[in-house]
Amino acid sequence: MATSAGAVPRYAEIAATLRAEIDAGHPAPGARLSTEHELCARFGASRFTIRQALAGLREDGLIAARAGAGTVVVASRRREAFVHTLASVEELLHYPAETFRRTLRIDPVTASPELAHLLTCPVGQSWVRLKAVRQTRVAQAPIAYFDIYVRPEHAAVLDLPNPDGAPVIRQIEQALGLRAAHAQIEIFVGRITDDLAEPLMAQPGDPALIIVRRYRGPDGGVYLVTYSVHPENRFTLNIEFERR
Repeated sequence: MATSAGAVPRYAEIAATLRAEIDAGHPAPGARLSTEHELCARFGASRFTIRQALAGLREDGLIAARAGAGTVVVASRRREAFVHTLASVEELLHYPAETFRRTLRIDPVTASPELAHLLTCPVGQSWVRLKAVRQTRVAQAPIAYFDIYVRPEHAAVLDLPNPDGAPVIRQIEQALGLRAAHAQIEIFVGRITDDLAEPLMAQPGDPALIIVRRYRGPDGGVYLVTYSVHPENRFTLNIEFERR
């Protein structure tokens, strides 16, 4: 049915209603969305109209088809993700030039039993911790929060000018000539903690992608560890490898 000038199409009204409900947690991420038949009955709309509404939610990154489960809610907020496309393992170690690091504070720390587990170091070992956020040049909300741990003998690089916001691993390579001989990367899903909600401009408990990177020098010792927290729908890893 045609709409008059300035009128909101029916599919857009339905999409807005569903979007608001998902944002409020009904249904929550991981839960099944009502079927097309159920939505047709609920809104008194044709299947074509419902499919148009659902297409908008898919483009927003809110829903996705899952084998055996139907259409499932995968995020509670519209996707505004920075997409990081990788073509090699080396690129996974760095962030693109379109982003920059903003330092929040730098402190000396001593490895507690919990921190020693993260850093794979002895309890009581000295480190320097950089708290920072990484942002794009077009969005106000950060794409990630970082706790970056550097051994004290390499921490002088944190005081060097860094107009391009280069990652610490690259600063150490360029300023000290120390290149990582081994890198370990862990990627897992977590939640935004209360203390990170404000710097990330997010809500406590929101889903997040967490990446831990540990770098070892030629002697086998860990000299740099980064712990990054990416709120949902702000950062996407798109990995493309080609067999040669």
